[in-house]
Amino acid sequence: MEVTGILVKKVGERSGVSNTTGNPWKTGEYLVEIPGQYPKRINFKVNDGNVGRLSRFDSLVGKMVTVSFDVDAHEHEGRWFNEIKAWGVSEYIDQTTREANIAAAQSQEHEQGGDAAAEPQPTENNGEEKGDDLPF
Repeated sequence: MEVTGILVKKVGERSGVSNTTGNPWKTGEYLVEIPGQYPKRINFKVNDGNVGRLSRFDSLVGKMVTVSFDVDAHEHEGRWFNEIKAWGVSEYIDQTTREANIAAAQSQEHEQGGDAAAEPQPTENNGEEKGDDLPF
């Protein structure tokens, strides 16, 4: 599942060492608020492992993000509890911001048009040759 909202704050962090494997572990707990007429908040956990997820979440506190997570329920003494575990986060860029960034890039490209004919500008193509240099 995914939700888009403001990553409000880091609620807490726990760490320790596994009794069975002896490996260290770390878990962070965060709060995301989904905007709307009646805003909703979701409290979720992030298991760090060796991936460095907590530092990624920490860097996005206070920003609009899209959080990917799994929801699961477990039983304890006859009662059921939901557990929300996030596995990914990315900064949210809305459509108008994306279009403004594209327009700014095209405007900058157009301003460099006179020099661009004399000296080709480098482009991002991840090292692959396009093979098509036609302007249309």
